[in-house]
Amino acid sequence: MLNLNKILSLLIVFSTFEVFSLGEFNFKVNDENIILGKEIFENIADHHYSNKIEKQTFHVQYIDALIEELDPNKNLFFGYEVRKFQRMAEVFKPSRQNFFNLEDAYKIINIYFNRLLEVTDYQSQFIMTESFDFTLDENLDIYPDDNVYPKTRHELKQRWRKTTKNDFLISLLADTEEDNIKDSLLSRYSNRSKRILQRNDEDVFSLAMNTLTNQFDPHSSYMSPYNAEDFEIDMSLKLGGIGALLSTKDDYAIIVSLVPGGPAELSGELNEEDRIVKIRQENEEVFTDVTGWRIDEIVKNIRGEPQSKVELEIIPADSEDDTERKNVLITREIVELKEREAKSKIVNISRENKDYKIGIIDLPSFYIDFQAWQEKDPNYKSSSKDVKKILSQFNADDVDAVILDLRNNSGGALSEANKLTALFNAPGVALQIKEATGNVFPWGDGRVQQIWKKPMAVLVNRYSASASEIFAGAIQDYQRGLVIGQRTFGKGTVQRIENLSVGQMKITESKFYRITGDSTQSKGIEPDILLPTTRNLDDVGESALPTHLPWDKVKPTRYRMFPLDKNLLEVTKRNNLVRMQSDPNLIYLQDVRKRFDSQNEKKNLSLILNVRKQEQLERKEWYLTTENKRRSALGLASFETYEDLEAFNDTLELDDINTQSDYLLLESIEIISDFVSYGEMQLFGQAK
Repeated sequence: MLNLNKILSLLIVFSTFEVFSLGEFNFKVNDENIILGKEIFENIADHHYSNKIEKQTFHVQYIDALIEELDPNKNLFFGYEVRKFQRMAEVFKPSRQNFFNLEDAYKIINIYFNRLLEVTDYQSQFIMTESFDFTLDENLDIYPDDNVYPKTRHELKQRWRKTTKNDFLISLLADTEEDNIKDSLLSRYSNRSKRILQRNDEDVFSLAMNTLTNQFDPHSSYMSPYNAEDFEIDMSLKLGGIGALLSTKDDYAIIVSLVPGGPAELSGELNEEDRIVKIRQENEEVFTDVTGWRIDEIVKNIRGEPQSKVELEIIPADSEDDTERKNVLITREIVELKEREAKSKIVNISRENKDYKIGIIDLPSFYIDFQAWQEKDPNYKSSSKDVKKILSQFNADDVDAVILDLRNNSGGALSEANKLTALFNAPGVALQIKEATGNVFPWGDGRVQQIWKKPMAVLVNRYSASASEIFAGAIQDYQRGLVIGQRTFGKGTVQRIENLSVGQMKITESKFYRITGDSTQSKGIEPDILLPTTRNLDDVGESALPTHLPWDKVKPTRYRMFPLDKNLLEVTKRNNLVRMQSDPNLIYLQDVRKRFDSQNEKKNLSLILNVRKQEQLERKEWYLTTENKRRSALGLASFETYEDLEAFNDTLELDDINTQSDYLLLESIEIISDFVSYGEMQLFGQAK
């Protein structure tokens, strides 16, 4: 039972929430908005790489996209409202002066935020006045693809009720006291309302404009003076102190990417798509629930003095449902260029009674100290210079083959990708660039000397993007080495920054093409040898973005390929396939993927407490059994309990280049070792 003080505190929260009367969110379009909106549209329509936008129907497309952006799960708008929005768009008559109606967008955005306030008010009142029956057989729809907009307010509120019930159930599964759950949820909902009402005209205008620019492609965007640290998803936010980039999704702050060399990446505990639920400072005893917070408020809570600590409670990206939580303690640091630099390691491996040295280079980004370079400092730091030093040392150490690890490398300086390609390929064309005018020109570096002439491989994954794809594509097209891993991100476009009368905008102005003429856009680079993933990555990458530019081709440029032995490549592939069926580590990864796929097919989440508890227990037992199967096959001791497994993982100390439990890197070492041993040290000093 709640005591009197507890009841009074809850009533205060409730009454405070009631002050936020519905319908308060009512922003109007002003003359400045209209003038700036027209300037933005004219700039992107005139200068974007693809000027195929159909201006006469653009407004209809724009409004449809705005509806989808605001309510992708169809839990906010009624069906009749959506039809009204669409008719409103259809009756708009575009003119030479105006191809979209900003007032229509503002009307929809106002309804959206007021509906969010209504949802939050409903959830708060329900928590205060109602109780949940967790034995009742009902489910929460977690598969939005086949959802339809609700017809009645009762239907809409039933969806809200189930969402609220699931919020409560998640906390129960974490063994939280029921009274504390009510406190926590009321605080979360109240904070969400406060932050909705903190939205200003700049926020609303930015939301409207970024939806508009995204109709041209996902990477073109408007940046208001303040918006670059608030709504802007394409730019993302730097979390000063831990080194991560954030966006927002479904009330959560979601990690878009990790800054190479930053504390978050070096911890090994955080990954792309993780969701941040709570934050705790080192001088605080309790966590602060940041669900529903503005992104800039979350950033302020994560930022802090170097060497201070912050603890994040996250929902891991590969979690089966929102009940899985993980706490990560991170020491804040200023990310120095030195922390992002290329790292190397040499491992020894035996084949047919012969020892081989495999050199590994971990390159987190294609970096360059632009300021030092512009000042003509001969000692300026760059990825190509650092990799050149490593390769020279590998040559001195008689290393037999090199693996360049570009996993999670989202790109960087294009000039560095060119120089790095030349270190392996010799001077020549690395890529082609096509401008909006249709002009296509080759680009490479003719001054860099080839340093590495022995076998090499490039290790990539779905988060390898842009400059990483240029490098991997050139290595593959010249037949200089093997590309191993998963299909890359598929970002094959170039953006430029353009100043506006207020703020700036980023416009896609050109596209990358490989020397073969194939674009890297959308499709990315397909590896020569595919390695397993533990989750479906189809919803990640350029092709998953609704308005991505299509893949296409241009004429190939002239180039000569290295004499790669195709029979040798086939033998290497066959050996990999054998290990896929026999290596305990690779079997483990495939087992995890099968588990993910089976769970990912679920369209509904049970709201029965005992069912969810059983699912939670089954999940832990499955992971324990699967890990013990792997360990037993390797001759390692098994764990008695899931808690023993977690405790062991918490005590692991891994090197920067992890050759202990990075199973994909270990398999890449096996692949390149096969290639070297069967090929009897083939040299790649000259293309045919």
